[in-house]
Amino acid sequence: MADARPASQSTFRSGAFRFALVFAGVFAIAAFLILGMVRHQVGRYAHEAMAGTLETETATLVAEDRGALAAEIARRMTAAPDGTFHYLLLDATGRPLVGTVPVSAARVGWSQVVMQEHPPTPTDPERPERLVTLGTRLADGSLLVVATDGYDVDKLGGHMIRFTILWAIAITLIALIGGWMAGRIFLTRLGAANAAIERIVAGRTEQRLPMIGLAPELDDLARNINRMLDRIDGLMEGLRQVSTDVAHDLRTPLTRLRQMLEAAREAPGRDETDAGIEVALAQADQLLATFRAILRLAQIEGGGRRTPFAPIDLGELLRTLIETYEPVAIDADHALGATLIADATVNGDAELLAQLFANLIENAIIHTPSGTRVSIGVERAPGEISVVVSDNGPGVPANERERITRRFYQVDPSRSSGSSGLGLSIANAIVTLHGARLSIGDAGPGLRIAVSFQEWNGGAPDR
Repeated sequence: MADARPASQSTFRSGAFRFALVFAGVFAIAAFLILGMVRHQVGRYAHEAMAGTLETETATLVAEDRGALAAEIARRMTAAPDGTFHYLLLDATGRPLVGTVPVSAARVGWSQVVMQEHPPTPTDPERPERLVTLGTRLADGSLLVVATDGYDVDKLGGHMIRFTILWAIAITLIALIGGWMAGRIFLTRLGAANAAIERIVAGRTEQRLPMIGLAPELDDLARNINRMLDRIDGLMEGLRQVSTDVAHDLRTPLTRLRQMLEAAREAPGRDETDAGIEVALAQADQLLATFRAILRLAQIEGGGRRTPFAPIDLGELLRTLIETYEPVAIDADHALGATLIADATVNGDAELLAQLFANLIENAIIHTPSGTRVSIGVERAPGEISVVVSDNGPGVPANERERITRRFYQVDPSRSSGSSGLGLSIANAIVTLHGARLSIGDAGPGLRIAVSFQEWNGGAPDR
């Protein structure tokens, strides 16, 4: 059954949302680091600017005449009572002469002091200010302290902290929303693929996965799964065909075998009994040969019991097979000829390739009348080597050629040849295993079967 959970729950449990959550955390940390660095640099610049104004103001006052310094400070305080700077001037004995800065800030160099300019009231609960002070010892021993409040710098720092936090939260939320949307889109696309899989599980084996469309690699995955399903569907169809054909094709020899054994049991003489047993044994051998062919076909299609691929010289392989089958062709009153070429090398399994071409040669000898000529040739095209087995016999009708590689299929309905009908099926399975191409055509007259391989280019032979 399909997952019945709400889409929102499935979205939050999706891999896309989890990845977005991880990246949201990374973005938030990066935002904190970047904005924290910005805040640090801005605060540093603000402090340097504040220190520069203090040093400038102090230098201006130090340049004043000592006797007029107190009056100048008082003038500045009167002209700008809420100005940027605060002052304190002490004489050589430490007695305050002028200024509003607390005496506790009377020290040379940089310092800080907390000061409240005005007493707090219910309507104006003014908070104490943090002052940055710069103290300078004058030539006559007096001490000049110039101060400025750090309110603007502190306010800027507070704004930067809030800015950093708010933007980090915003970036995290944007990443989470993006992850949720990506998860929704991903699950919507993936839902179609899951629905197709559910239909396949339910028995609709013709169903295939749709393209997901989010990324090329996901579409490649869907295509490969569809190819796998095509392969499985083909194997299942082959299994159904085998089940039907085995039941049909083996019923007749089993019936004959039983009849022969009954006849042998009821035969009055020894000779009749021996003859019946011989016929029964022949029928049993035919059944065993059929089952061996079925097992071999299953092994080849499943990729089992094969050696690693290696470079194979087709000329040498075919020359050996022709020497083996020449006496068989002569006994059947057939002529066997060959046209081979040198250096026809392909990548494959020598044992399986030998069985492939042996099946093609046997098929040409068994299913053609006496006096037929069977020819084996090797042809080269750019990047390709083809082995052609042809004869000048009656051939196969065009509408039958696509079916002769099916299991147990025989053009002759009488099956008088005693063949199991699996020779070309095994040959076709070997061709598929080697990634080759099998084509069946007219030899004019006769049948022409060509197997085309990719020519070995000297690379790694095993696969």
